Amino acid sequence: MSSIRAFFSLLVIASLPGAFAQTNPFEDGFSLEQKTTAKVIAEASSVEPGDYFRVAFTIHHQEHFHSYYKNPGIVGAAPSVKWDLPEGLTASELKFPRPSVIHSKFADLDALLYGYEGSVTFIAEVEASDELEVGQELLLSGKFLWQECNESMCIPGNLEFSFKLTVGEETIFQSDDQKVIEAAQEQLPKDGSAWGAIAREDSEKILLEIIAPEGTMIEEPVYYFSHDQQIDSQAPQRVEITPSGATLTLVRNQGNKELAIAAAEASNKLPGLFTYNSEYGPTSLELQAELIGHSSSLAGATNTEAHVVDASGEERELGKKLYNVDARPEFVLLGGAKEKKVTFLSSLGLVFLGGLILNLMPCVFPVLGLKIMGFVSQAGEDDKKIKIHGLVFTIGLLVAMWILAAIIISLKLDWGQQLTNPIFLGTMIIIFFLMGLNLFGLFEIGTSLTSVGGELQAKKGFSGSFFSGALTTLVATPCSGPFLGAVMAFALSQENKLVQFTVFTVFAFGISAPYLVLSFFPSLIKKLPRPGAWMETFKQVMAFFVMATAVFFMKGFLKLVGENHFNSFLFALCLIGLGIYTYGRFFTPMVSKAKRFGVGLGVAGLLSLSGISWAYSVSKPEANYGLVWHEWYPGIMELNRSKKRTIWLDYTADW
Repeated sequence: MSSIRAFFSLLVIASLPGAFAQTNPFEDGFSLEQKTTAKVIAEASSVEPGDYFRVAFTIHHQEHFHSYYKNPGIVGAAPSVKWDLPEGLTASELKFPRPSVIHSKFADLDALLYGYEGSVTFIAEVEASDELEVGQELLLSGKFLWQECNESMCIPGNLEFSFKLTVGEETIFQSDDQKVIEAAQEQLPKDGSAWGAIAREDSEKILLEIIAPEGTMIEEPVYYFSHDQQIDSQAPQRVEITPSGATLTLVRNQGNKELAIAAAEASNKLPGLFTYNSEYGPTSLELQAELIGHSSSLAGATNTEAHVVDASGEERELGKKLYNVDARPEFVLLGGAKEKKVTFLSSLGLVFLGGLILNLMPCVFPVLGLKIMGFVSQAGEDDKKIKIHGLVFTIGLLVAMWILAAIIISLKLDWGQQLTNPIFLGTMIIIFFLMGLNLFGLFEIGTSLTSVGGELQAKKGFSGSFFSGALTTLVATPCSGPFLGAVMAFALSQENKLVQFTVFTVFAFGISAPYLVLSFFPSLIKKLPRPGAWMETFKQVMAFFVMATAVFFMKGFLKLVGENHFNSFLFALCLIGLGIYTYGRFFTPMVSKAKRFGVGLGVAGLLSLSGISWAYSVSKPEANYGLVWHEWYPGIMELNRSKKRTIWLDYTADW
């Protein structure tokens, strides 16, 4: 493929004014005399089965000529090797040393290119199979191809090579050649796994932040060589050395017709080579930055929070080769007995019992208290209406549970994964905050509609029961995790959607069972205290539990959005509270109509909507980047262990 790209690149160059043209630059018999020389050496004369050795390809350029990096910056072909290997040997792609930014001419135009002048050495690794037999003699051959250019012409390079290798009991190195290759190895890019790279794009500008390991010294010249040509090679790179590393302002490659540069395909990754000057001299390392959105907030970001880089498809595939994703360890209880596997029938019993117990958990208890108070207030009503309230509550709970189950099953999410969404958590916090203010008596919904009649009031009561049931479903998930995790995992692992929905439905019935029992056995309700002044006190006490539920959700919200956005969210809640207070204070029958609608609705609505808009604008992670974590995927531990890397693994069940 490299040879094909080189061929077409030269055809483009040949068509430009002042360029040297040749119909088939890599055809044997090309007779133009070259002063450039090339050499191929191998560091081993004998290789052990299962081991590997290195081969070096060196070009000594003639004066004023250059060859190209794997991203040439302009039209050009990078060096490549066409191997002819015996069975049992495999060769890697060429490894390129740190390139230079070279000022040159292209069709009489000034141009910047990425390449090499003077002498340069590329390295390939050849791996020997375990199946090779000791004593075999192998012949390795091939062609080393490159393209060298100056400001007026381009010349194809072609060096045929071959050498013999013995399969032995151990790998035997040729000391002189090994020293040359070791020196060339030092010029190759270093491992950048301990570094971080994050990029944000705004219009055609890309702000790239490089995060260095602590104690690393970075000095100019600094440059980022894009591997996939997403960065405009002709645009200057603005560099700022920061306490945590370096920040580069780059320009996206939109194409350049004059220089025959095609626009690059945009990606959410920005792979490249970061070069800088260190205390040890010129240094380079391979990095892959994650493109994560607009750059407006990155420039002033502090480097205190973590950012997670998603695993690539290639990394996941490599991990699968090292880790059996279908393997499951056997669970053993503290007493030594093996845990019984969850079946469909046992899951129904467990999930129903879990739903019953859930009513006493801190997430659901406030709703339970309010619903019991509702039963108390209905104690004097007819039995039929009380039963309808219980059924409507159950229907609200079921509908919300089915909607949640449909989303989780269709998107193949985990149970409770909606609690990792800051917008969902922010919504729940606002709802409970408003519920608490309502219970404190700060405002009443619909006080101006009391004269409409008893029928509307009854409708309002049923809608309240439905809402209570739906809300119970939404707040149940964080508390159900500890004792329903295995059951929900079983349900979500089933291929049969009917089985999945049945488990969720029984879970909903388990939660609603106490309410149904109370509504269908009114005699139990009559044992509750009679309505009276104590209900106002009970309501205000329950307001504290509701507010505590909002605080419970705030912990997870803080983890997701960061301290700065969380503080802004709290101020937004204060603004919402002020708007609600204004509504409760002025939207009453005792206030004049003009003030009621102007202040009670207009000002109150403006304050509340402003607060809600503010709250949702900060319901997202902050643009603060210090530590860069990589997403876990099956096989990541084994993959890094094989590369002799030390990694930190962070795992938690904290929502």
